[in-house]
Amino acid sequence: MGAEKIQFYPLDITYRVEDNKAKILLFGRTVDGQQLCVIDSGFEPYFYVLLRDENNVEDFCEKVVKISLEENERISRVSKAEVVEKKFLGRKRKAVKVFVGIPPDVPVIRNVIKEWDMIESINEFDIHFTRRYLIDKGIVPLTLVEVEGEFINVKSKVPCFNAEKIEQASTDSIKEPKVLAFDIETYNPTGRAYEPDKYPIIMLAFYGKDYKKVITWKRFKTNEDYIEFVDGEIELINRFKEIIDKQKPDIITGYYSDGFDFPYIIARAKKYKIDLDLGLDYSLLKPKRGKTDSVQLTGIIHIDVFKFVKKSLGRSLDTDSYSLDNVSAEILGEKKIEVDIANLAKAWDEENEKLEAFCKYNLKDADLTYRLCLRLLPNIEEMVKIVGLPIYDVNRMAFSQLVEWYIIKQTKDFNEIVLNRPHYEEISERRQHRYKGAFVFEPKPGLYNDIVVFDFRSLYPTIITSHNIGPSTLNCGCCKVDGKFAPTDDKKYWFCSKRKGFLPVILEDLITRRMRIKEMMKDKKDVMLEARSQSLKLLANAFYGYLGFFGARWYCFECAESVTAYGRHYIHKVIDAAKEDDFEIIYGDSLPYDRPLFIRLGNGDIMLIKIGELYDKYKDNKNLSTVTLDKNNKVTFKPIVNIIRHEYRGKLLKIITKYGSTIVTPQHSVYSFDKDVCLTNAEKLKKGDHLISLTNTEIDVTYKEGYIFDLADMDFDRYKEELMLYSDNLKFPSRKGKCPYCKKEGLYLASHVFAKHNERRQRIDKKSLLEWVGGKFGKIRKIPRYWTVDKDLAWLLGFYCAEGSVSDVNTKTGRKCLLSFGSQDRKIIEKVKGILDVKTKSSTKIIKNFDPRNKKNMFYYRVQCMPIIALFQYGFKAGKGSELKRVPWFIFTAEESLRRAFLKGYLDGDGNLVKDKRYKTHFIRFSTKSKDLAEGLAFLLKTLKHGRNFHGKEIKHVAWKYRRDKPKIQSLRLQSAKRSKNNFCLAEIISIEEIPNQRYVYDIEVKGTHNFVDAEGMILVHNTDSIFLNLKDKKKEDALNFVDKINIDLPGIMELEYEGFYPSGIFVSAKEGEFGAKKKYALIDEKGNMKITGFETVRRNWSFIAKEVQEEVLNIILKEQAPEEAMAYAKGVIKDIKNKKIENKKVIIFTQIQKPLNEYTSVGPHVAVARRLAARGEDVKPGYMVKFIITEGSGIIRDRAKIPDDVEEGNYDSDYYINNQVIPSVERIFNVLGYTKDDLMESKDQSKLGKFF
Repeated sequence: MGAEKIQFYPLDITYRVEDNKAKILLFGRTVDGQQLCVIDSGFEPYFYVLLRDENNVEDFCEKVVKISLEENERISRVSKAEVVEKKFLGRKRKAVKVFVGIPPDVPVIRNVIKEWDMIESINEFDIHFTRRYLIDKGIVPLTLVEVEGEFINVKSKVPCFNAEKIEQASTDSIKEPKVLAFDIETYNPTGRAYEPDKYPIIMLAFYGKDYKKVITWKRFKTNEDYIEFVDGEIELINRFKEIIDKQKPDIITGYYSDGFDFPYIIARAKKYKIDLDLGLDYSLLKPKRGKTDSVQLTGIIHIDVFKFVKKSLGRSLDTDSYSLDNVSAEILGEKKIEVDIANLAKAWDEENEKLEAFCKYNLKDADLTYRLCLRLLPNIEEMVKIVGLPIYDVNRMAFSQLVEWYIIKQTKDFNEIVLNRPHYEEISERRQHRYKGAFVFEPKPGLYNDIVVFDFRSLYPTIITSHNIGPSTLNCGCCKVDGKFAPTDDKKYWFCSKRKGFLPVILEDLITRRMRIKEMMKDKKDVMLEARSQSLKLLANAFYGYLGFFGARWYCFECAESVTAYGRHYIHKVIDAAKEDDFEIIYGDSLPYDRPLFIRLGNGDIMLIKIGELYDKYKDNKNLSTVTLDKNNKVTFKPIVNIIRHEYRGKLLKIITKYGSTIVTPQHSVYSFDKDVCLTNAEKLKKGDHLISLTNTEIDVTYKEGYIFDLADMDFDRYKEELMLYSDNLKFPSRKGKCPYCKKEGLYLASHVFAKHNERRQRIDKKSLLEWVGGKFGKIRKIPRYWTVDKDLAWLLGFYCAEGSVSDVNTKTGRKCLLSFGSQDRKIIEKVKGILDVKTKSSTKIIKNFDPRNKKNMFYYRVQCMPIIALFQYGFKAGKGSELKRVPWFIFTAEESLRRAFLKGYLDGDGNLVKDKRYKTHFIRFSTKSKDLAEGLAFLLKTLKHGRNFHGKEIKHVAWKYRRDKPKIQSLRLQSAKRSKNNFCLAEIISIEEIPNQRYVYDIEVKGTHNFVDAEGMILVHNTDSIFLNLKDKKKEDALNFVDKINIDLPGIMELEYEGFYPSGIFVSAKEGEFGAKKKYALIDEKGNMKITGFETVRRNWSFIAKEVQEEVLNIILKEQAPEEAMAYAKGVIKDIKNKKIENKKVIIFTQIQKPLNEYTSVGPHVAVARRLAARGEDVKPGYMVKFIITEGSGIIRDRAKIPDDVEEGNYDSDYYINNQVIPSVERIFNVLGYTKDDLMESKDQSKLGKFF
């Protein structure tokens, strides 16, 4: 029978090895809708080798084909080697293409040849075999492919076709792939979301085109034909399999199905020993472990809608919760069915008649997931076409991976060799490099008319293409003499002007394709065109970040630095030109390099770091938080959105108060106090004014007693190359004896053991099983690898910070590494000895020494051991010397008993516990030369409770004394404060002085609050980076002409776009501040549409009434230009709240739970309500949106926060909503117009700092 041709749309790809041959399996549908598996046995795995001397390529080929190596009970061989002409970073090279039998042979052969001296590099060994196939064959998933061959009999759920020839037929896409959504409900009596080992699946819903089904195993009366009853959970799981096999979906989708539904089903199936052989080749459901877990089915695409929404759409959605309910409401305009899911277990056990409602709920979840998948599928499909990978991969890839695979896909057409992934050491080195960021603009607050907004179209992507920026064009030899330098500070980079680079070319193609699509979209609205445009935009904009990403194959620090330098150059150029043309720039600001902050890392650890160092080392880290004061008056950690640096040539102001100091630019806003909390410019402050000093910092405990530190995980800085792991702590003398390892006698033990028993020592490696840490030489004393955290260790580290020292010196008798503790109190030193003898599993004697200066005995405990000084100085990061000591990082987030033990250890060595007649508890006073240590100790003290003084005032504030005679000494005292206000006190300014500027100043943007706290407790706020021009006396046509003028001089495809004209706009700040709050403005266009950014109307944590009032006030001011009318409207609402004319539904407050409830140390209203909900059985977990109303009464706020359904109509606290919701939502707007809070209300309220955030 002759070969036949078929056409099909490939959806999924895998491979298998049969008879020592790799076979590609492509699953998809034919043009007439039949499922199919195409098998291609004619594709061989390979990789490339570049040689140092290309004249040796033939010799290399002869040598490499002779390799034969037995590995895993089979022979790995090179099947052939070919010399090919390729390009490497744009330069022509002769490369050797090495073919092997099956994909697992690639790493085997690579490991054999990688040490050959003749080899320069081995490339493309880590390209997955299936992805290699798609690239080389030019096959794009979802698009039409033609295959020539014949049908064959192979064990499979679908027909199999053996391919003799395969090629892309067209770019036509599959029409309406068959999508099946599913969702499960589990028995959950405890309210805990994920306990598959205990509780069964009780409902399982499917939803697809013309198909809906809910399967359950508790029978009840129902007329709904979509409900199907089975006998038990086993039957439910088997039915799950049967339906998928019968429905034959191309795509199976769920919402968080990678993280919940599929893992739960897998766990329950495992319990019953049910094989989930859902793959079209009968393979099992495959959970994949990694940074994020996923589940894969062979031949059926699994889309987790939640992952795509969070990764690709998160920033464009208004909702800050990615729950199915919120996302569906925003994208589909439809929400989930409202049922009390917490009562499902009770209904299952006792109230069968209620189960139908839960079945409807289950089905609705699957329905919403199905429709979300359909709505998002065009975007996913377009990214698949651009990147060339299957949907499963695209659905889960980060943007850096999508960019990289787009580049890899293009290498075939440009004959480029793919660069290798960086190894661990290379990544570590790359992490050290930081480059200067963009220029930041800051708007002045005020009400403006005739505003125009300009924006560079795709600024960074067009800079890359217009200036030919890429690793292959960097500092080329052909342009060395006449090349144009990028405008970096040191002007040492240029890019080729004679040869177009690989990356700029493929990026320009993305940009120009999007430009053509946008032109097409002007004439017709097309969902696929919109999706393609968005995908091209996302990918193009991610290119710049990819160049500077330390894990990128095409990483180029010089390129990324040059891109931002050009960005600053062109933005400055536009601003200068605008000023010359008499446009008014509405912008403006920050802190010096060495201003310290407390930062929380993604793993929960807290560190003290200078803001400049934060920028240098962590600018691109998106998982940092810092201390801030939130809208609920809590001192807590909030995410950092941006870290900014820019040049500043003016003076700085050093402001010293009784409770700390700060250094800022004169125009920087700080929180002050003048009858009320207010924002003011630093330059307006004077001696005697008050700033705000915070206390009671909320921390999340991450280290508890019993936690075990593995020294193999620690960074030992300069000692890391000296340290080794050992199997024991034996030391061997330089004399003859019996070897304990080989049992031979009469050997010189020291030299014998070192030379012959390498197995007892290894380089430090987490995977090693060795349990002692020593040096390269056996004579160095060893310490245990594992250290248990307890109060003794915490106390010891505290005492070390006070009276301990480490030294590493070379003496006449050799090198001495010493950890030393000293005290006149022998009992203290005996305690040190007792702890360290146990911790090190060795004993050291106490030294007694008479001090003739004070005629007293001193007692010392000294450990001569290089590993232990490395541990204390670098491992625990406790520092060295009186000026460089620091609180070890883990103490900041240790449980309370450990923090108290550390403080006691420190005060036992260097503090004064003073008993004053005015106090019934001690207050603490200490001095230190180490600024870092002082700031760390102050932070620790503020995380603990210290009781009250004789007058009943809480002792919780830390006063600082700055000595002019000895400026390096910090004297601190924990005490009460006369003007204490809950979580802050008023810090009177003692002095203000100008100090010389530094070249750069820094700022950070904090999510939600836009304020942050420095290490001495002063609040500093961050302003905005938006850019606007005011026309003043000019016309809109002048602005358009200005754009044309700028674009004439812009290179390549760079273009300044006219974004729009706004007849009026308001930029808002807080009281007395000159500079506007971060992205806090409202504009109105010529059609009367408002654009609102940064206001509470587009944020959570505010009631409906606050949002409604704010939006209407902005509407009246901008549309009707009637501030008086806006004021009258706001007063009217306040009056209605007082008179209880506002409905309960408008005073509901929404707040999202950010962490597990048991981790909250401070209980706010939302946490109190969330705990009540959890007690009722509600599944309250991070991301849950809590709704509550503050009711009338005299108790604390959290006790008066009630679940809305439990509140009678009108029983809300009017004063609370007026003072903490409505007035804060509009006060700053009216401040800009010259009104005050007094104009809104006749009587003044007590200061409530939280309302300002």
